Amino acid sequence: MIGALLEALVLFSLLLCASICDIRTRQIPDYIPLAIVLVGLIRFSPLLSITGFLCAGLPYFFAALFSGGKIGGGDIKLMAACGCVLGPFYGTLQSILGLTLVLLFAAGIGIHSGFHVAKHTSLPLAPFLSAGGSLAYVLFRIADSFQL
Repeated sequence: MIGALLEALVLFSLLLCASICDIRTRQIPDYIPLAIVLVGLIRFSPLLSITGFLCAGLPYFFAALFSGGKIGGGDIKLMAACGCVLGPFYGTLQSILGLTLVLLFAAGIGIHSGFHVAKHTSLPLAPFLSAGGSLAYVLFRIADSFQL
């Protein structure tokens, strides 16, 4: 129980740091995804970690190739690292939740300031992906406790 609580506290703190860095500088330092992978070693499962790494990270890698620089390497590394901790299902859930939040936020900007403004507004992804990751982690641990 203490291990799970410590794992959650460290993971949430790292996601918060990634969010703050992304908001301030539009970059996520390399040590944050690395530290998240180390958190994943607490309950390491090779198959889940590797498939989570690929399922959560590769879509962002391919999106970055075609986004014209709108998705950066920090977002790719952050998602891949979270996939190592969450596995493929909850890593994908993190993406769905985080991207839904950013779409809702952009829609709010569009409604408030006009959709032309929203279309040209650059938003850091880490805060949204971190919120999605935090929720996915809580759901992951709840499911784990019920052995779902």
